[in-house]
Amino acid sequence: MVSNSVLGHGKPATAKIALLGRDIANTKSPAVHKAIADSVGIDVAFDVFDVPYDRLGEGVEMLLSGYDGFLVANPYKSEINRYIQGAGLSVNVVRCADKTAYSTDGIGFISALDKNFDDWRNRVNAVLVLCTGGAAYSVVEALTALGKKAYVLGRSMVNAVRLASKFDGAQLYSNQPAEMIVNCTPLGTCGEDALAAFCILPAFEYAFDLVYTDTLTSFLRRCRNNGSATANGADMMIYREIEGCKIILENNLDSDEVYERAVAILREHGVLGGEQ
Repeated sequence: MVSNSVLGHGKPATAKIALLGRDIANTKSPAVHKAIADSVGIDVAFDVFDVPYDRLGEGVEMLLSGYDGFLVANPYKSEINRYIQGAGLSVNVVRCADKTAYSTDGIGFISALDKNFDDWRNRVNAVLVLCTGGAAYSVVEALTALGKKAYVLGRSMVNAVRLASKFDGAQLYSNQPAEMIVNCTPLGTCGEDALAAFCILPAFEYAFDLVYTDTLTSFLRRCRNNGSATANGADMMIYREIEGCKIILENNLDSDEVYERAVAILREHGVLGGEQ
């Protein structure tokens, strides 16, 4: 386990939050939480726990007993339901006081769409979702809750059927027309093209990549070249972390106001940059 930076510049912490994941050395979560805490004047200690799979249970128990809450990163968003009673298929926030699990990926995703794409709610009827992992569940759930059709495409037919059958308004993708495409795969972090992996050539009005990198991912570059309006996962990351803080701290922060302040801090310190 690796402990990372602390928020609050040495001031007494009023809350302890951690990030649980594997191979997350390059996470921007500590910087994002520092910006959120600084933007509202809250003292929060933030640690990173990079835990191997065979020590996941030990890591969860340590966090439950020593922290106010923790965030869950891949690949443990589904695995966490083995340790937290009532946890769903995709969890990214756990409040330790009552051992309650939540997902803020969906609200973060929709907030990011609203921030980046004017009038998308009126223009988009159907969305093609690439991947069938935990993040894809949150995305499909959020879209279908708004009355949008979600078409699921994954490399495992079994997993795609399982996801598509979970929500009313979701179906397997078979070349149906859609106005938006969303990449929920981790492809793109190292330059891979999600579209090449799925062997499709899209022409969508909007394209969104959950991955956040300082430059356009190959997926977004290809979509932009085909005329799509594009956005990456930076805003989703910030909004979902704000919602996570609200849950853990039981503080009804104004998400949009905190977002604006946090983004200004992140840009000032060079954490956010490149193409959005």
